[in-house]
This record gives sequence, structure tokens and C-alpha cells, in this order.
Amino acid sequence: MLFGMKSSALVLVAGISIFGAGLGCDSAGDDAGTAGTSTGGGKISAGGSNTTTGGSSSGSGGGSSSADGISITWTDSWVDLTSNPLGIQGAIFSYGDDTSKMGMMENFKGANACIQGSAAKVDTGCTPVAPATDCYGTFWGAAIGLNLNQPKDANMMGGTAVAYDASHVKGFTFTVGGTVAGSGDTMVPSTMRFKVEDANKEYCTWKTISPGQNTVLFSELETECWNHAKTPGTSAETAKSGLIKIAWQVVTTTGGPTPFDYCVSDLHVLTDGTVGAGGSPSGSGGTPAATGGTPAATGGTPAATGGGGAATGGGGASSGGGGAASGGASAGAGGAKGGSGGTGGG
Repeated sequence: MLFGMKSSALVLVAGISIFGAGLGCDSAGDDAGTAGTSTGGGKISAGGSNTTTGGSSSGSGGGSSSADGISITWTDSWVDLTSNPLGIQGAIFSYGDDTSKMGMMENFKGANACIQGSAAKVDTGCTPVAPATDCYGTFWGAAIGLNLNQPKDANMMGGTAVAYDASHVKGFTFTVGGTVAGSGDTMVPSTMRFKVEDANKEYCTWKTISPGQNTVLFSELETECWNHAKTPGTSAETAKSGLIKIAWQVVTTTGGPTPFDYCVSDLHVLTDGTVGAGGSPSGSGGTPAATGGTPAATGGTPAATGGGGAATGGGGASSGGGGAASGGASAGAGGAKGGSGGTGGG
């Protein structure tokens, strides 16, 4: 029995999301759905968890640095620029193909990022619907996505996601889980896939994403990852400078529907060492922590100076953070790609 959860379809009708067409990692139609964000709703169900497993309970209280990388946290479906030293900001949201998102439930209240539903069976006799080019693209599944560089519009809602420069990023660690009440079992499908997207393509991992903590490096992400054993695709290393979002996808099969009920938590970004716990990427235009950047632990003014952060007034992450070319975003990247599954609202 479900209490307080919101259906993805209802959220979309409410107009909270910004719509976008999709291109996919599954035969060029993977993100054919639209994306939306939830404004809340606690998830309590016999088939789900009421909190994220090992969740980031600290909300937006600053991105910490550890041996596991720099923590990225969200509050009520939004990662704020001030919560981490990497200039990452954007919505975390659910999306899916037209069939899989029917009846899909979500919980993005507080530090939660959870979805529950059933990914569609691939009907190989379908008539593909653009932008999909085949039936695997039409029935690609469902996912949780996170925009990496999404400015707020004049109404303080999430605007159009633009490119994020991840040149300093080596990979990601995260926890995937979802406890069935009273049993301790999880409903993380064996077909779970982690992927990243730029304005033109998806890069997914051939590695199995399992319940618990997972680590995925850029060297383990490629185009058409399902063909890795036969013909490895183009490495995501070539797309670092213009990423739009990362996502956790439930992949569909021809054998039948794929039920899912899972949460994503404990997201950390693994860097190449040019990013400190309190500074922007070295060389990207931001102020390194050593010269007065905004410490992640406080999210504000360094105690030693009592001033406004960087000597230039930048406050740490890149001239106000998130600006084109100086806070992580590539200049001239334009809007979110047609095929990114849309951008979530703030």
C-alpha cells in the first residue's frame, strides 16, 4: 500500500517539468520520454523504502570530500550550487517511455530519490515512434536522472540544462537500494544501467549495477555498451567537456515487464585531484580553496578571512558558480539535448 507518493504522470500534468524529446542508449531511442520532478510525497510501501538506503541525509549542507570523492546531495529534488565545490546544480527527477511511466510512483522529498513501477515489455512488432528508430527505443524503460548544470530561471524554477565541464572527473560512486518492508529484500532489477549524456549521445556502462555501493569510471562508459563484448563503443572520456546529465536506468527486455522499486543515494564524484574540498576545479576560472575559495564544510566564508570567500569576491566556485566556461559549463553548449529526456524543474 502506498502513502504520500506522487505519480510521474500527475507531476507532468501539473506542469512542473520542462518537456524534451529523447534519444537513447538502447538502439537510439532510450530517452524517448519526458522528464519531471516531484515536489515531495513520502514513500511508504510494501514494495519500497521510506528512505534512501544509506541516504544523503545531510540535504544541501555542503559537499564533503572523502576517500570516496566529493559528496553531491539534494533536497526536495534539487542539487544547489552552494552545496558542493564542483559547480554542480540541477534537478534530480524521474522519466520513462510512454508505457513504462504510466503509473510510475516517485519520491524526491528531502534527500530521497526513489521510483517504483514496472518497465514495459519490449514489443518487437511495434511501429517505432520518433525519435526512436526501433522497438527497443520505443520501450526503453524508466530512469532517475540528474542534471549537472541547470540554472534557475526568473521564477527560481529549474531552467534549461546546459553542458557541464567534467574534465576533472574520473567517475562516480553511488548506492542503489530499496527495501521491501518486513523482508529486507531489494527490488533493484538485474537490468539496471548507469549512463551519462552529452548533447548528442549516451554513454553507458557494461558493468552490472547491483544493490549497494557501485563505482563507475568514465573509462567504463561507452556508446552502445550492450555491444561491449563484440564491438566496444566510443569512450565517454571524449564527452567529458560537455555532459548534460547522469542517470540510473531500468532497461527493458522482450521477456516481460520489469518491476522496480529503488532509490539512489550517497552520490560522490571522483576527481583527478585538481579539485579540493573547498575550491573549484583548478584552471577552470574558479578560486582554489588554498586562496580563499568557499569551504564545502561551511558553504560560506572561510573562517580565516571572515571575508567574502575568494580575494576576487568569487566566493569559491567560478565567478558565482555555474557560469559558462568558468564554473563547469562549456560556453556555447546551448540547451539540453533533444534526447536527454527533458530537464527537470527546480
